[in-house]
Amino acid sequence: MFPFICYITFCRRKIKHTIMSVGDEDQPSLNGENTKKVVNYDKEEDRPYFNGKEAQMWHLYVGDPTTRLSNYKDSLLKLLRDRSARTVYDVACGLGIDSCMLVEEGFKVVTTDVDKDFLNKAREMKAKLPELGQDWQIGYGDWLDLSSASVQHPDEGYDVILCIGNSFATLPDFEGEYRTHMRALENYKKLLKVGGMLIVDHYNYDYLLENKTFPPYKNKNIFYTTDRIFNTQVEWVEKGGKVTSLIFRSDVDVSETDLETDPDVQMKERNGRKVPTLRRNDIPFCPFTCSEFAGILKTVFGEGAEYHVLPDFKQDDFDDYLPNYWVHCIVKS
Repeated sequence: MFPFICYITFCRRKIKHTIMSVGDEDQPSLNGENTKKVVNYDKEEDRPYFNGKEAQMWHLYVGDPTTRLSNYKDSLLKLLRDRSARTVYDVACGLGIDSCMLVEEGFKVVTTDVDKDFLNKAREMKAKLPELGQDWQIGYGDWLDLSSASVQHPDEGYDVILCIGNSFATLPDFEGEYRTHMRALENYKKLLKVGGMLIVDHYNYDYLLENKTFPPYKNKNIFYTTDRIFNTQVEWVEKGGKVTSLIFRSDVDVSETDLETDPDVQMKERNGRKVPTLRRNDIPFCPFTCSEFAGILKTVFGEGAEYHVLPDFKQDDFDDYLPNYWVHCIVKS
């Protein structure tokens, strides 16, 4: 869940806490240490998507669903069918685009999210497909407590658990040393059957951290469109000399959409003209490198687990290919 643009501003901040909240009235200092309240995601109002605005704007990030799916659908389906998968748990619902496609392709799908607005969008999509409804469950689910999700998990476990679109990187490392992320991955593993596969991705933070900019746009972003995103800033949050979080802020051009009349809209300069604009919530991302995340997965699933990584879902002809996303696939043994 991450829009990308070419022109960005980076700032760096050293802090004492792993994850900090940044409010409009308390802007980050560019130098020295800041002490801000620690984000507590147990409180709904502290979640990045709490006010529903992000969910309302999300279709502007995703763009046309058919165009988005054309970037990775065939490769994803091949991964599933090569393993004779039948049941899929999409733990990062969003608008429900991936889940809907999988139901249409004949899979039994369970979809969860922690955001009620995203869940409502998915339910709207499901309502348009009444003939497929029995194969698609939608409900609330917290990665750190999936056993209490408001859906019925299969007793035998899932064939595949899916977490894509840079979603996993939005989980803060509350406990440090990736213990929170490993706890979520353990929960995924428990719900997989033996031989089941987890497919989870993250942005190419290797390139971003090394070059302080996004990968060249010769390879398009497979998940999101950036046509309406501008004035992006990236704040680097460091602890002990390591970048522990990247906080992204950006404006969204809502011209000619239903959001144009939103009471929070401001007119801002873009490409020489004033456009109606909404400000995105600050969203922190955990900047995993590819090798780092592979190590986290193997800590949870075991060093001997069947594992491979795909650049942008490409399964062949990817020598010297610079991806926007690393897609990790690991099997429960």
